[in-house]
Amino acid sequence: MNNNQHYTGSKLLVILLAATLASFLTPFYTSMVNIAIPAIGESFTVPAETLAMLSTVYLISSVIFLVPAARIADIFGLRKVFVGGLCISAFASFVAPFSISIGMLLACQAVAGIGFACVISNAIALLSIVYPPSRRGAAIGIAVAGVYLGLTAGPLIGGALTSVFGWSSIYLFVLLLCLITAIMVRLSISTELFTTPDQPFDLRGSVLYGVVVLFLMLGLINLPDPFAVAGLIFGIILLVLFIRFETKIQYPVFPVRLFAENQVFARANITTMINYGATFAVSFFMSLYLQVIGTLTPMEAGVVMIAMPVIQMIFSPIAGRLSDKIGGRVLMVAGLFVTGIGMALFGFIGTEYNQTAIILNLTVVGFGIALFGAPNTNLVLGSVDFRDNGSANSILATMRQMGMVISMAVATCCVMLFTSTEAELGINASGLVSAMHLTFALGAILSFLGAFLGWTAVPKKE
Repeated sequence: MNNNQHYTGSKLLVILLAATLASFLTPFYTSMVNIAIPAIGESFTVPAETLAMLSTVYLISSVIFLVPAARIADIFGLRKVFVGGLCISAFASFVAPFSISIGMLLACQAVAGIGFACVISNAIALLSIVYPPSRRGAAIGIAVAGVYLGLTAGPLIGGALTSVFGWSSIYLFVLLLCLITAIMVRLSISTELFTTPDQPFDLRGSVLYGVVVLFLMLGLINLPDPFAVAGLIFGIILLVLFIRFETKIQYPVFPVRLFAENQVFARANITTMINYGATFAVSFFMSLYLQVIGTLTPMEAGVVMIAMPVIQMIFSPIAGRLSDKIGGRVLMVAGLFVTGIGMALFGFIGTEYNQTAIILNLTVVGFGIALFGAPNTNLVLGSVDFRDNGSANSILATMRQMGMVISMAVATCCVMLFTSTEAELGINASGLVSAMHLTFALGAILSFLGAFLGWTAVPKKE
């Protein structure tokens, strides 16, 4: 039975605010940590490759626990796992400022990743349960807008806090937000929404899933290193074995049946990975382009790059509301098509800096992503029984993360193809532009492919 009938008025509003704040927190946290990395490096005097592990460790630990966290929520209760995840992240954020070594800080990042995995996997699922179908898309759209707000605010607030109070202050700020969100959920939801305590937890499947994700992500992140290629191949072999194992048990941690039985679910998830795989590297390249070719300061570059997340933040709630009226299929496909056009337009950006053209392109891509995000999420969750909402949302989040990794792997390979060393990026403007052109051309092709896939996935009558 759906539980939305128990939540009306002010409680629904508080739940929406909590889910939006939770959606805001995860990108906000990662972007703040990224902006503070130079200051952290000065504190611990470690090489750049070690500092890069701060993001890598967090990303891997969060993806490994995304799917198991959703399954644990199904068994023991979404509220418990959601609030528990916030408390875990709060604990990691409390300990991080007192780190006496980079190893201790890396451990805090890993723990924070586990906590936020519990949050990510259940935030949107929470809305899909308590909100009726007629209002679900609008609620999801607002929550998705929180993601883009986090991406926008993270570098600005993180930079300000780091400059004034030091890098440790960003963790204490996240600690405060985690506690506020947890309190809001506890006050607005008095009982568990849905539990299946009689169902066992698939521990072996969870461990195998973690190993698969570890090899796949490490392989993608470190391409084109030969060991990375070998690890990626091994990860793919393990993935095949994992899928076969999950199809043979009654209560799998990863419900493969959703892909096998539900074309809408399967293709909508694939388009999610395609969308993020096509676009995530935009920020990476634009940061380099604006500072190397545009000779902007990091702060000036950040102001220019805000164009994309601001557009996403504005139009995501609108797209969510529209998806309630006309269905997610049309908007999702339109978003992918617009994104493809925006990615293709970057091919006209050369070694002569043109800020107007860049802002226009970022706006087009941001608008496409906004049209895609909330309707796609609404489509995925609307295609499954509400009892599978947690698992469906965690799979969707996993697809997003894998898309991010794929995008950066492609970008890294293209950079290495056109520039001999990373240091050369500062003097080889043409190499940087060529790498950007190839990456974005592939992104455009992927986006158009995703649009076709999305259009053929959903029955014409929704």
